[in-house]
Order: sequence, then structure tokens, then C-alpha cells
Amino acid sequence: MWRFTVALLACLWACGDNTAVPPDARAGVKPFEPAPHIPMPRVFPHAGTVLESVRLVTLTFDGYAARASVEAFGDMVVGSHWYVSAGAEYNVKAGSQIQKVSLGPAPAALTREDLRDRIASLADRGLIALPASPDEPDDGLIYLVYVSPGVAYADPPGTPSARSYHEVLKLSTGSKVPLAVVIDDGSGDLRTTTVAAAHQLINTATDPYEVPRDGYYADPPMNDPWSLALGEVADLCDGDQPISENGFAMPRVYSDSAVAAGKSPCMPFVPDDSWNDVSAKPQQMPDIEPGGSVTYTLTGWSTEEIPDWQLSTHVVYRSDFTLAEMDPQLSDTTINNKATVTLTLHVPEDARPGDIGGVFVLSGENVRPWAVGFVVQ
Repeated sequence: MWRFTVALLACLWACGDNTAVPPDARAGVKPFEPAPHIPMPRVFPHAGTVLESVRLVTLTFDGYAARASVEAFGDMVVGSHWYVSAGAEYNVKAGSQIQKVSLGPAPAALTREDLRDRIASLADRGLIALPASPDEPDDGLIYLVYVSPGVAYADPPGTPSARSYHEVLKLSTGSKVPLAVVIDDGSGDLRTTTVAAAHQLINTATDPYEVPRDGYYADPPMNDPWSLALGEVADLCDGDQPISENGFAMPRVYSDSAVAAGKSPCMPFVPDDSWNDVSAKPQQMPDIEPGGSVTYTLTGWSTEEIPDWQLSTHVVYRSDFTLAEMDPQLSDTTINNKATVTLTLHVPEDARPGDIGGVFVLSGENVRPWAVGFVVQ
């Protein structure tokens, strides 16, 4: 736009009464327009509680091969450009790592309750930093725990934990401390571990406590399929390419202000950033009988002209059915701006009234998601 403005001014100065005609107008080519689409979800502050300046405590088990690396990551991340830029619109500022703590030998098996008990025991013995007082819980303290590969982690007992998470730990003093847990998948890829850690860290800082002291997350109505997805600020950019800073990988984070402006919603932004996705009709979750099916019309949209992109599906976090049970069927596996594709989901014969099913339709190399779902009648 700046180059075009300069060229136009030069012509007006040199050409007297001649009128400059924009190149697109001469060629009869219309400017690119994204297809009309349903807006992306919005992130709301709720009670507006955030941890403005994080005081990070990193906890690892003895013998954890990546201990030195994740402790160095903790020193770096809370003062990084990534953290400051991602947190700025949510009132989160730079913080510091204040302690690195051992949880002792790694057990063969562990549950959420076991982990809570171990950390509470450290607190009772004065071996870990505590909040200033139960009456001042928002002093920025976060416990960030790495569960070593080889530890059979289950919650509830016997059910494998699918992913890293964060919650609130209640101590015997009455204090409540946000707890972020990273399940190391044993791949040996530090990038995977630090992306998961940064994901949980920014989610914890922007949404540290439960209702009524909650923070930022998407909160669509129950009949909106986005209600089936995790909706915190890092969740909504899951799958987008991580960024690298100081040798560590970190995820991109949802920007509600960018969504409101109709821009690419994941930050940090990169030059000439574009976004491609689909939106679906019906927009709300229809009621479907057991053994029935529902077909959605997917419309592709992008913020600039790009080649066709691939479509795939993945079960949403809160679905009562597996991907195989819903048997998603796409009429085509590629799409583009203003093109349409249909997606059919099936309801199992033994589904119970009130059960909910849903999938993400994933777009392109960055697997940008769109949620669709149904309710069993």
C-alpha cells in the first residue's frame, strides 16, 4: 500500500490532469476477498484474574535426562519476548524463575493425587516456595512439574492421561497455588517438551484459578461446538507452527484483539502472515437420534490467495465418542477460499440421550481447527 501511494503521488505530480488508474482496475481484476465465514471464537476475561508477574518454580524427578534443559528453559521463558508479547493483551508481564526443586526418585506409576501429595509434602516441610499468605494468592507463584518418561501416569487410576494440563493445588496452609504439569512423552525431542511447558505456562498465567476467580478463555454457549474444545489462549492455536527463541521452541498464542480486527489470530505474528480455515453449517450442534447422521457444509476461507489445502479430522477434547465411532466422511480432502466440502458424522446405535460428539476439521499444514458437533436425542 505504501509503494502504491508513492507511485500514485508521483504520477499526479508529473502528469498534470491525467488520472492514474489502479493496475487492478485496468486489468479488470477484483481484489482478493475472504469467503464470508463464521467468526472465530472470542476470549473473555471472566473475573479477569491473571498472574501479572509470574514467580516460577520448576520441579523435576531425580534422573530426568532433560532436567538441565528444562531448568534453563524456565530461566529464559518468563522473561522472553514470546512471553511478554503473548501476555501483553491479557495484562501479563515478564516474570522470573525463583526456584528449581527435586521431587525425589521417579516412581514407576503416578496419579494426579500422588503428584499433589508429593508437592504438598514439600510445602509442609518448607522445601518449596509458598505464597506470601493465603490472603494474597495472586503473587504470581506457579509450580511447573515435568513427569519423566517411563513413569506410568494415570488419572483416574488405570486411565492414561492424554496430555499435559494445569489445575489448582490446595496446600495445608490454606493457600492455593496454580500447578502446571508437563507429561514428557519420551520422544527425546526437547522442542515437544518446551512447547507443552510454554503452552501450560501461558494458560496458567492467564487463567490461574477456577470460577469465580477465573481468567481468560473462550466461553461459547453449550449448543456451540466450540464448547467441546479447550478454550484457553494457547489451546486455540494448537497445531500452529511453534516459534523459536534462544534455542527453545514455544507455541503461538491466541490474540482476541486480532480476531476482533479480522486478522490472523495467532501470535507472535510473522511478516505477511495469512490464515486459512473452514467454517461450518449448521453452526450450532443439531439433535440427532442414535444410529442417525448429520452432514455439515464446510466453506473454505483464507486471508489471501493460496493453493488448495488439505482437510482432515480429529476428535474434540470433550466428545463422548471416538473418531472411529463417528466415522467422519469428507466429500473431498482439499478445499480453497469460497469452495465447499461436506462432512458427515455418524451417531453410534448405542448412543445415549444427552451424549455429545464432535470433531475438529483441520486445515492445511498448520492444522488450523474448526469445531463441529452434535447432541444425541
